[in-house]
Amino acid sequence: MKRTIAVTLFVLAAGCESKKAETPDTTPAASAAATPPAAPAPAAVHIVSPADGDTVSGDVTVVLGKENVTIAKADGQHVEGTGHHHLFLDSPPSPDGQAIPAASATVVHIGSGDSTYTFKGLKPGAHELIAVMGYGDHIPMSARRDTVRFIVKKK
Repeated sequence: MKRTIAVTLFVLAAGCESKKAETPDTTPAASAAATPPAAPAPAAVHIVSPADGDTVSGDVTVVLGKENVTIAKADGQHVEGTGHHHLFLDSPPSPDGQAIPAASATVVHIGSGDSTYTFKGLKPGAHELIAVMGYGDHIPMSARRDTVRFIVKKK
C-alpha cells in the first residue's frame, strides 16, 4: 500500500514538473516582446460650428477642431502628422491622393494655420460643408473627414 502511494505521489510530482516546463514564460520581458506596439491614433478633423442641422442667418463662421494632427501654415511640404484645414462648400472633396484644387467660391484653403473661416453672403437655402485635412502640399490626408448640413435663412 505504501509503495502504491509512493508511486502515485512520484507520478503526480513528475506530471506537475512537466506542466511547469510547458507553461510559457510570463516575465515582463516575455510579455513585452509578445505585445506589438500600439498603432498611432488616426488623424481627424471635425466641424465644431455650425452643427449639423443648424439654421443660421447672415455670415456663417465655421469653427474646426482636430485630433492627432498638428495644424501649421501651408508651406508646400508633405510632413506626416502636420497639415491645415480645407473646406468644401456644396461640392465633393478631392479624392485621397489627388491635390485639393485651387481656392474658389466652393473650396477654401485655410493655409494660415487658423481653425476658423467665415463665409460671407451665402445664398439662402440648404448647404453642405465638408472639412478635409491636407498636408502643406495640399494633398488630402487619409484623416477622418467631417460633414455638416445647415440652412441659411433669408434676412
